[in-house]
Amino acid sequence: MNTALHTSIPVDLDDYPYSIEVGFGLRHQLAELLKPYNKGQMFFVVSQDTILKHYQPVLDQLAEAGFRFVTHVVPADESAKNISYAEELWTAMVEAGCDRSSMLLALGGGVVGDLGGFVASTYMRGIDVIQIPTTLLAMIDSAIGGKTAVNLPAGKNLVGRIYQPKMVVVDPGFLETLPTRNVVSSMAEAIKYGFIKEKRIFDLMDERFDDMVALDDQALILDIIASSCRIKGDVVVNDQFENGERRLLNYGHTIGHALEAIHAYQGLYHGEGVLYGMKCANHISWKKGLLSDDEYQHSQAALDKFPLPELGEVDPDQVLEIIGHDKKNINGMLHFILLDGVGQGIVRTDVSPEEMVASLETLKTGARLA
Repeated sequence: MNTALHTSIPVDLDDYPYSIEVGFGLRHQLAELLKPYNKGQMFFVVSQDTILKHYQPVLDQLAEAGFRFVTHVVPADESAKNISYAEELWTAMVEAGCDRSSMLLALGGGVVGDLGGFVASTYMRGIDVIQIPTTLLAMIDSAIGGKTAVNLPAGKNLVGRIYQPKMVVVDPGFLETLPTRNVVSSMAEAIKYGFIKEKRIFDLMDERFDDMVALDDQALILDIIASSCRIKGDVVVNDQFENGERRLLNYGHTIGHALEAIHAYQGLYHGEGVLYGMKCANHISWKKGLLSDDEYQHSQAALDKFPLPELGEVDPDQVLEIIGHDKKNINGMLHFILLDGVGQGIVRTDVSPEEMVASLETLKTGARLA
C-alpha cells in the first residue's frame, strides 16, 4: 500500500486518535486494512443499493478473509437521516447478534456516514465505526471529524453527537461510477477549504476545474482530496467540539442548509446548496468591506464555474425562519462565517437579516458589484 498514490493522514486527538487513509485502490485492500480490528466479532455494514450494485466485491473480500458481517441497506437520500431509520438499524443489529465488541462499517456517502455514525455512537452506548466514504463530499468532509446526526422537520442535523471513527478509508476510485453532477456539487467542500484556509486549493481548483471534473488526473485528485482531509483533520484536532476554529467549516452552510430544507432535501444537492450559500457569504463579506472588489469578482467567477440548478422563487422570510433554528445559533446569536480575504475565514456575529436577504437577491440577478 505504500505507493505514490497512497498517503496516511493522522488525526492526533488525545483520546481518539485515528488515521485517514487516502489512496487509489484501497477498496481492494479493505480486508488488509481492517485485519487488525477483526477479533471474530460481528461487523454491521450500512450501505445503499447503488453502492452494493457496483461494489459487492469490496464486501466479498471480507468474507473470503474470514470476517463475519451482515449488511443493511438504507435509502440513498436525506430521507434516511431519520430517527425511524436509526431505530430500524438498532433493531437489525440486535437481530444480527451484534454486541459491544461489534463494529459498524459505513460504506456510502454522507447520508450513510452520518446515520451509521449516529447509530454506532448510541448502540449499546457506543461501538466502533469505520467510515468508508464513496462520494467526494463524504471523503473530504462528512466522514472526518466525528459529526453524526439525523434530521428533524425543523432543520438539518439537529439530533446527533460527535463520535470519532476508528479509521477513515478514502479511495478516490469510488468516484468513477458517480454521476457527474454528484462529483461536481461535492467539489463545493473542496473549494471551501481554499476559501477559508488555504488559498492554494482555491487557485488550483479555479485553474484546473475542468481537469478535476474529468477525474482523469489521479495526482491532481489525490492532491485536492488529501489536502482537504489534512485541513479538516487539523481543524478537528484543534477544536473537536466546535467551540472556535471548527465553526469555519460552516462557511456557506448557514444559507445553504436553509435552501436545502426549503427543497425538502430533494432536487438540490447538499453541495449545490453550499455553493449558493458561499455566493451569499461572499456578497456579505464584500458589503462589509472584508473582500475587495477584485477578490469578490474573482471568487464569484470561480463559483460560477459550478453548474447549479435553478432555485426558483425563494421566500426570504422562510430562509430566515429556518436559520433561526440553525444549530449555529448560540445564546440567541448566529455565528456566520465570512471571508477576510480569500484563504481567511472568520466567524462573525453581526450579520443582519437584512444582509442575508440582500445576498439572496444576488442569486436571482447574478449581480456582482451592485
